[in-house]
Amino acid sequence: MVVIKRFRTLWGIEPGPQQSNWRKRFIGWKEHGYSGIEIDLAGMSPEELQLTRSIADEVGLEISVLLFSSWPQYAGPRPAGLTPEDHVEFFRGQLKLAHILKPVRINAQSGADHFTWDESVRFFQLALKVEKEEGFDGRVCHETHRNRSLFNPYATDYVLQRVPELKITTDISHWVVVSERLLDQNEEDAAILTRIIPHVGHIHARMGTTQSSQCPEPLNPVFTAEREFFEKFWVRIVKHRQETEPESNLTWVPEYGPYPYHPINTAQTFDELADSEGKRLDALFASVVA
Repeated sequence: MVVIKRFRTLWGIEPGPQQSNWRKRFIGWKEHGYSGIEIDLAGMSPEELQLTRSIADEVGLEISVLLFSSWPQYAGPRPAGLTPEDHVEFFRGQLKLAHILKPVRINAQSGADHFTWDESVRFFQLALKVEKEEGFDGRVCHETHRNRSLFNPYATDYVLQRVPELKITTDISHWVVVSERLLDQNEEDAAILTRIIPHVGHIHARMGTTQSSQCPEPLNPVFTAEREFFEKFWVRIVKHRQETEPESNLTWVPEYGPYPYHPINTAQTFDELADSEGKRLDALFASVVA
């Protein structure tokens, strides 16, 4: 039976002095049922990363790393003139740093939306070689994220047909915003979703809408169509993994983040929403593999 492992994003959670706040939160998240944390290593020193690893070990949490092939955290203007080879070089450096955290998963926001589709193919072909050379073969999943090469379903489909060994992190809340539609309403969209499922190694399970990449109230009846669409897609991923790799682990994150992703004056904070959706979807996914 597939083991479903829920990871908690640190997005929007301040570490505190000597990561004291993280330490407290790690303990609470372990009690909540999380298997691990997902941490963006941008801007962290090797010493800080080692401290995070030590705290996670004390609490008994695994680690998934979030990294970028360029322009970490989108700080400042996008660097001009970067080629696929430039992205690969930066990606390699990030993987070297990630070794400190001993991650079970690498979630990479990779490439750039301004690349031609063939430039994106070139980047991912090179990235796969780097992953193997740096000892992360099979652990890296490239995210379907705005600003990046896999920013829409059609670009992603093009890449996957030419780099079939590529593993991806599905966060299709980005696709729904970019496309301004739920992706089960026409045959072409639905066919792409079916084709990408075998490539999914990691899930960012954030429900979005056609105008926002984060829905503040997934259980509000006004969002019934969105909830049914996203849940059906996530369940299909779990079922496929259960059918094809029943002895594997499937990692996922209820990746709800702070403002401006999360609107102000909502019923729950983004923090509360991540945890409530984490529990709810854990039960849903467990029912699929039971």
